Amino acid sequence: MSFPHLSGCQVKNVACLLGLLHDIGKYTDAFQIYLTQGIESKMKNHAHISAFYAHAFTHRLLAQEMDQTNAYVWSFVAYLCTRFHHGNLTVNRLFQDEEMWALLRRQSSHLNEKSLVIFHDMQLDDVADIDFFQTCPDIQQLQQETRLFVRMPEHLAGRLRHECWYFAIIYFFSVLIDSDKLDSGEMARNQISMIPVHAVQAYLQNKHSSNKQVELRDRRERARRDMLNVINQLSEQQLHNEYILTITAPTGIGKTLAALQCALRLQERLRDIYGYTPRIITGIPFVNIIEQTAMDYERVIGSHAKLLVHHRLTDLFAAGTIDAKNQSEEISVEQRLLEVEAWEADVVLTTFVQLFQSLLTGHNRLLKKINKLAGSIVILDEVQALPEKYMPLIGATLRKMGQYYGTRFILMTATQPKILQLGDRLLNENYREPVPLLPNSHKYFSTMRRTKFVPLLQTPINNEQFIDLFLTYRSSGQSAVIVVNTIKRSIDLFRALKESQEAGRIPETCEMYYLSTNIIPVHRRLVIQRVKEQLQAGVPVILVSTQTIEAGVDLDFDIGFRDLAPITSLVQTAGRVNREGRKAELCPVYLVEFEKDNQYVYEIHHMSRTRKLLDRVIEEPQYPELIEQYYTMLMNEASFEESERLWNEGIVRLNFNELEQFELIEQYGDIADVFVEWDERATELADLYESVRQGGWPIERMRQVFGKETIRLSDSSPSLYEQKAILRQLTAQMSQYMIQVRVKRFLQNRAFPFHTRNEVVSDWFWVPRNQVNEYYDVQTGFIDETGGAFMY
Repeated sequence: MSFPHLSGCQVKNVACLLGLLHDIGKYTDAFQIYLTQGIESKMKNHAHISAFYAHAFTHRLLAQEMDQTNAYVWSFVAYLCTRFHHGNLTVNRLFQDEEMWALLRRQSSHLNEKSLVIFHDMQLDDVADIDFFQTCPDIQQLQQETRLFVRMPEHLAGRLRHECWYFAIIYFFSVLIDSDKLDSGEMARNQISMIPVHAVQAYLQNKHSSNKQVELRDRRERARRDMLNVINQLSEQQLHNEYILTITAPTGIGKTLAALQCALRLQERLRDIYGYTPRIITGIPFVNIIEQTAMDYERVIGSHAKLLVHHRLTDLFAAGTIDAKNQSEEISVEQRLLEVEAWEADVVLTTFVQLFQSLLTGHNRLLKKINKLAGSIVILDEVQALPEKYMPLIGATLRKMGQYYGTRFILMTATQPKILQLGDRLLNENYREPVPLLPNSHKYFSTMRRTKFVPLLQTPINNEQFIDLFLTYRSSGQSAVIVVNTIKRSIDLFRALKESQEAGRIPETCEMYYLSTNIIPVHRRLVIQRVKEQLQAGVPVILVSTQTIEAGVDLDFDIGFRDLAPITSLVQTAGRVNREGRKAELCPVYLVEFEKDNQYVYEIHHMSRTRKLLDRVIEEPQYPELIEQYYTMLMNEASFEESERLWNEGIVRLNFNELEQFELIEQYGDIADVFVEWDERATELADLYESVRQGGWPIERMRQVFGKETIRLSDSSPSLYEQKAILRQLTAQMSQYMIQVRVKRFLQNRAFPFHTRNEVVSDWFWVPRNQVNEYYDVQTGFIDETGGAFMY
């Protein structure tokens, strides 16, 4: 990796200086007294005075190797990262306080008196001589150096503005705080382990040994071979210059494991050329589909390497966070949490939220893992799920991560959006084609004749009209998936269909199921499993669902119905119909419009673009052309003001406050979690959570619940960090019993505040176990007759 005017070797040297000097301020007597006696004093604050040492040493390192201005800018970068390594990054109002300068002068004078002791104790001979060290830090000179120090934030936002400073700052900051926390946790960085490329093929052969669909299996195998051939044929020059690769292929072609195998082969080639082994990081759009991917990854990786799964509610004790290479090694729960948050593993499986919210921020905790992206291979699955308004911002970010960090990306989807075109346009750069790993993808689409879109969009319809339409177009014995845009619609429609079944309009032999985020995750998994079993047994199934089913849910229906949505969502729904191509050719996915529902979920101009394209029956081989037309219209018609503002102000001008406006998943202020105390395990988890929150440490009960011998828990007197880790673990497991509702519209049937359970303060709401039936329906989830509390 490298930056303008800063070579890879210099990057490494600057990072080493920061690691060496960031705590030098702890040599003050005030800090030592604080350590031994707990006496507070302003003189004990060490980060800021240490930052001046980092500045001085960095300037000394670089002054002879570049022009004066660049040497001072890089020294200022070192200063910023060191100053804020216990807080969040900012460049605002850094030098407003004369009292601050006076304190720094006192600390500097005090440390100068100890310079000989410090110099020898820290073994600084390799990086400086004693004469130089005794002139550090010259606080007075830097205070008076207005142009090249005090006013540097203005220059970085003005005449010196460039995106490279942002990517450099967050990288050096991440390296520093990551190393600092791993050191304090008594953990060493692990060497990245290789995973044999053939491990994927071995797993697939075992997984599909009983699959009689020879044509489907052969098609998947051909696609994987084609992709690997592209990587094998890349020249060293291409591997050096090309950082972004793409996989565009139909749903059901096996992209998830094909991408992993491509990453493993790319890992091999980069190791052979550059002598280092890249980490593999996979980003997935939704938490609810990460579980299946984790299972596949675990079975491929086995004991070859360490897999880590990280999202907002990661189960710290789940298989995906356990080190398969060293299963006998015991690790504390604090160390497990530290590993997870630092991405300290060979393969990392995470969410888009964790990835991009950690890249576009100044927050310490989020930035800690960002250095792990440098030199890594990053797979982005289902990239079409990224919000369109952020596509230029993310496209530009991917380009610059490749350029500065040497990060390689594999973007995969059935509906490749124009993220890179939009990113290059934001950067005012000519578009550069990525490397297609399936250059003949049109061949795979052209032979796919599994589904077709049949628009029935003449006029919006209500539930009663839909049921008439449904009964007209669905043949007896067919399984059907119905995907709508809002939870309220899904529940009302499911009930209406049940009533039609009771009235004899739908045979009793047809099984009916409901799926949405309105039912707790443990029930969602059960529904998916039951539907899958019924479909495989040939039982007619009708499933009413929201967009929950659109990605990563491996179900295969005869026919589909979809409420109007953007083209990419329609294609995802089609991926749940005739998925394996075993049914009749061109199974229909009927497109309807339920009243004004799509306006609650999607912006009007998205629907306008979609309607223009849905003027005829569209067969699966035409889907790529349909998607190309959609994204071309998007590029030509849409405004991307948010991406432009975040890039130009947040990144180029280093306005970290502006970056706080970036939300990959839009947050609504009135959303709250409702904990449904459904069964005995839910009760046990809630009891444990309350006990730990109230200062208890029921160690035996925790061991029974967690049941992992490789996780070490304190017998008594846990540290605050260990308590935090256990509470996070309990919250992760309790989340399997949680749904989200809109609190301000929680008018009827309002659940209890969680603190009424046992006086433990929480933002959650609570459905008591003995009153579950009043608040929660086992089929459709949370009960709200007005529909106002439902999430869309």
